[in-house]
Amino acid sequence: MVTRLRLVMAGLTALVAFLLAAIMACNGGGGEGEATPTPVATEVQDQLKRMVIQLEDLPSGVIRAEEFFVTNEESAAESTDREGRLAMLKEWGRILGYDVTYQPTPALASVVGLMLVNGASSLYSSEEGAKASFADALQTARSSLSAGAIGAEGMEGGKMEEVTSPPLTDEMMWLRMTAKSAAEEGVEAETFADDIVIFRQGPARAYLRIWWIMDGGRSDFIQQLVEAQAQRLKDATP
Repeated sequence: MVTRLRLVMAGLTALVAFLLAAIMACNGGGGEGEATPTPVATEVQDQLKRMVIQLEDLPSGVIRAEEFFVTNEESAAESTDREGRLAMLKEWGRILGYDVTYQPTPALASVVGLMLVNGASSLYSSEEGAKASFADALQTARSSLSAGAIGAEGMEGGKMEEVTSPPLTDEMMWLRMTAKSAAEEGVEAETFADDIVIFRQGPARAYLRIWWIMDGGRSDFIQQLVEAQAQRLKDATP
């Protein structure tokens, strides 16, 4: 079961790798960013941490697997036009980003269908900068939606769609990538989903990504996680 989940997660990651660079202007690639240890920097870091979904919002048995801060230089490093991307982040007034990943135990993943949760946040010097950053991510997402069907090795019937939801923050977009695992002898095919939700509230942006198994009617649970993320962002952004 664990091996199967890992293969599916790898497949879904391949489906949306091209999409994440702009949407995740909240953060960027891996690595631990170190902000200057001043009182102002510490205050920003604390606020960024409060903007994302928290461990207590998730089922018992989920652990915090990784967390780090991301500077503008680190965020731009994943772009094919590193200098151009860095200039754009500075123009938007991006101050700093934060990224956290939560992972359930294999036993919990089998019961609740939750495979991985990733949250990120970023803070800007003005609401206008956050709006520009969100608009850039939105344009990339819209372009991806128009591309139609998607696919990856070991997956069948991959597609990307926008999930209809009332706006939970100033601005919001919810994308869902779904694909069915290839049938194997003695193992039923399952439908897997990779949900990506981007938010903007005032001068801040947040991002929530959830890998989950759709079979079993778990959509209400996913909605609760999205609402929890939206509330965290609003509570931390006066």
